[in-house]
Amino acid sequence: MAGEGSPTQLPQAKRRNKSSSATTTTTIHSLTDDLLLQIFLRLPSLATLVRAALACRRHRRAVVSSPDFRRRFRELHPAPLMGLFFAPPTAVLDPMLPAFPSFFPARRHDRDLAAALRGGDFFLTSIQEHPDKAHSWEIYDCRGGYVLLCNGDQSTERPMAVVNPLARRSQRFFDDGLDDTFEDCRGTPVLRSERLLCSDEDPTTFRVVALTHDESRVRASVFFSDTGEWKIHPWFDVPGRPRRSKGWLLNNNMQSKGFMYWLYTNHNFDIGETNSGARCIVYTVDFTVGVMLRRTDSDGVEKWMLDRATPLDTQLDGVLRNQKGNYDELLVVAVRDGFAYLASSKKVFDPQTPSWFLSLCLETMKLENLFQKAYNSGGHPYVMAWPPCLVGNHGRFALEGST
Repeated sequence: MAGEGSPTQLPQAKRRNKSSSATTTTTIHSLTDDLLLQIFLRLPSLATLVRAALACRRHRRAVVSSPDFRRRFRELHPAPLMGLFFAPPTAVLDPMLPAFPSFFPARRHDRDLAAALRGGDFFLTSIQEHPDKAHSWEIYDCRGGYVLLCNGDQSTERPMAVVNPLARRSQRFFDDGLDDTFEDCRGTPVLRSERLLCSDEDPTTFRVVALTHDESRVRASVFFSDTGEWKIHPWFDVPGRPRRSKGWLLNNNMQSKGFMYWLYTNHNFDIGETNSGARCIVYTVDFTVGVMLRRTDSDGVEKWMLDRATPLDTQLDGVLRNQKGNYDELLVVAVRDGFAYLASSKKVFDPQTPSWFLSLCLETMKLENLFQKAYNSGGHPYVMAWPPCLVGNHGRFALEGST
């Protein structure tokens, strides 16, 4: 009994408890980078990953240092649509009058994505405040988290801007600098609106591609953001060009995987990518959506071939309910990263019947309703891009030596 009450036994018991506690307590700081990235792969969206990765330097370092993780995360979690930009409803007639793109957010239940939307500058106020530019801007393209706009200034060199709404005041102003592209032209040259080219693994840089054509040839010009210079490529003849006037090439610039496409004739389709990254054409006939892929035929010739045509009447009955009867067809607005963005429409335009905008997953062919608005101008999906601070050692986003 005396031994049980001996004070010499108490310190030993305390030491055992302390040792036992130390071996069973695990914190997130105890995890290896591999385990941490496995947890990050299970996050629901890119917006949530950004929030988690920026919680501390070690989290960010783990994401930045693993291109394989970023590739797998993109495969599991497609970049979320944040909304669509729309051009002003009428052409810019007076550059001194305000005319600005509008933004309609997509309805999402992701709280982190909603927070990103609230924190962004989707009204593009950073360029509205520019003292040396006209008050009107036209939107040309949305890619890689950037928005490409052209100012309504009627000067020889049209001012342009590339803006990242999620970075708020991140913008780049430059002139089109395309006077030289009109040299040696045949007849009257026609400039088509520019398009953006962006890289997933180098989001701090971008290129702007412009196409000019004359009576029988086409010329491409490329602006490089890292040098601030335009490169004018030589003229080249277009084989099999239709016999038309100077407007023989329509202003329907499309691109996918670094390939640029322009139309001879006006059809209801767009070119983009499947969820696996393959180039595809998405077209509509009434309420049926078709998908075409680049494939090699029996003669070894690569061409566009029909992959599938899916009627969406039944899904539209469930998505639009009793409003489906107000529409005759679906229009293709854009195709981006495995999703086609569609708008319901009447074959005879009716300004009193606004369109429903929908997204269609090209892998599952499942429709989702986004919002309703009048559709009288081009739509540009804005998809959340990976922020430069999570992709690599680019300029001010380079990793620091400390942890």
